[in-house]
Amino acid sequence: MRKLIVFVSVGVAGLVLCTTSLDGQAIGIAPAPGSRPGPVSYQGLVPGVTPVAELIRRLGQPAYEGGWYDWKMLYKAKAGQFDAFHLFGGRKEGKLGTIEAATVPGGYESADRIRQRLGRPEFELILPGGQRLLDYSRLGVRFTLSPRSQTIGAAYFPHGYRRVPPGYRGHLDLSHLRQGPQPPPSTPPDPNLLAGAFELDISPVEAGWLKGKYKIHDPLKARCVVIARGGLKLAIVGADLFGLLKSEVDPIEARLRKLGISHLLLAMSHNHADPDTIGIYGFYPKEYVGYLQARIVKGVSAALARLAPVKTLLVGSDELSLAGARVSGLFRNARNPGLVDPQIATIQARGANGRPLVTLVHFACHVEGLEKGPKEISADFPGYLCDELARRSGAPVIYLNGAIGGMVSGDTIERTHGQARKAGLRLADEVSRILALAVPSATAELGLRRSRIEIPVTNPRLLLFEKLHPDRRVFDRGRAVSELFHVRLGDAELLTVPGELLPELSFELLEKMEGYPRMIVGLCNDELGYIIPAEDFRKGAYEESMSVGPAAGPVLLRRALELLGREGL
Repeated sequence: MRKLIVFVSVGVAGLVLCTTSLDGQAIGIAPAPGSRPGPVSYQGLVPGVTPVAELIRRLGQPAYEGGWYDWKMLYKAKAGQFDAFHLFGGRKEGKLGTIEAATVPGGYESADRIRQRLGRPEFELILPGGQRLLDYSRLGVRFTLSPRSQTIGAAYFPHGYRRVPPGYRGHLDLSHLRQGPQPPPSTPPDPNLLAGAFELDISPVEAGWLKGKYKIHDPLKARCVVIARGGLKLAIVGADLFGLLKSEVDPIEARLRKLGISHLLLAMSHNHADPDTIGIYGFYPKEYVGYLQARIVKGVSAALARLAPVKTLLVGSDELSLAGARVSGLFRNARNPGLVDPQIATIQARGANGRPLVTLVHFACHVEGLEKGPKEISADFPGYLCDELARRSGAPVIYLNGAIGGMVSGDTIERTHGQARKAGLRLADEVSRILALAVPSATAELGLRRSRIEIPVTNPRLLLFEKLHPDRRVFDRGRAVSELFHVRLGDAELLTVPGELLPELSFELLEKMEGYPRMIVGLCNDELGYIIPAEDFRKGAYEESMSVGPAAGPVLLRRALELLGREGL
């Protein structure tokens, strides 16, 4: 049974709520009652059943191991790859939880052979770059396949749980979307855009702002760009922040309007090595939040003062390999192993001299690559990524997180600064590779639409929070009130969501987005928690305990499709 603990505390900031789960981010810690293992396994090991001692007896000692949620063990696979084993219950007395393997089980080497043995999958996903996922959740296995339909990964997890019930979509094909290197336009337009960028430190400067002792390992930053065309001035801020509520972002936008800024997109990295700026872990740092608001206004104001003509708007994206049922060494899905969006997308504005003015980088991953414990503030891997790319380009780099719900999290060996730096530098190399293949945008559009969204709240803890803190959470008649934004920037298309969207929902939105590249920006201007598909909403699970309720997924999906102008298509 999943262990769920709820803390309720009252302090100088009032009541705050914290929900934790010892086994949180996984499908379940045991197979469904009465279910039998499926026909495919990793050397007969059964997730949720096989003890750690038996795993080691069969496979020997791992090549690497370390703490990640519970415990992670890596065994060498083929061609320098590793099979990753995640445990439930600890290294000594625990059980095998999930496996993400580059080792392909015999007889399952291709899509055709998988179908011959297992039949039609519950769900099939075809990504824009041609990689595939075949989902047999009830049997406890998912396969990732190359664009040539050859198996490159297998994920194993406790069996007996069907993720996509009958009656829901069982096939999603995104292969019509542009991905990877594109032919350049015959006559790139003059973008007729202005852009200015600036970054500044937003680390806490007063010891009394935060509860308990802490030290700053590396600075937190707000990286700001203002993009202007005609009378429209759009500010995009990528901030090393755990999160802010809409009621705390609205005053920032109001102050920016006085400077002539039309709209603000505040994209928060959801950094877990950051001060808890929401208050869910027991203390709300009101003074620090006020400081953040002022610093973001200052950063955007400085970016506005640096507006300069954009000569070229470069756009590009590519998919990383899903070999091993994850983006090995970078990100994985701990809730639904194998179900990952491997895209990295980028937009770079270059000035009249051909040099970069700013670079936007987008992909989806929880920023939690550092172990919890004594507070050591850090920007984690996005800090290393942005700083390295800025060093190479000579201009600020803004990181925009994506659909990180799930949990889409890191795949480093362990949660250390060294591993976070390694991941950040590798991501910088991937972005540099994509930028080298990027092409000028064929259009010079800058357009924006925004839409109010209301989601019924059924989570009793959030309802209690709203009752005791009506000035912080924006509820209206039992509904969470927030916003979505749809932005066209040249060929690129951005859609923002006010929380942690699960990738299953992001794929349905990407299907209707025609831009290149496409970016679904998570935790933008708000943090509503996890936004989960209705068919996969699980009673008592960690992500569900941190969601406004089961209506969030369907309501957001419908409203976002309306905003995209694609509802019913």
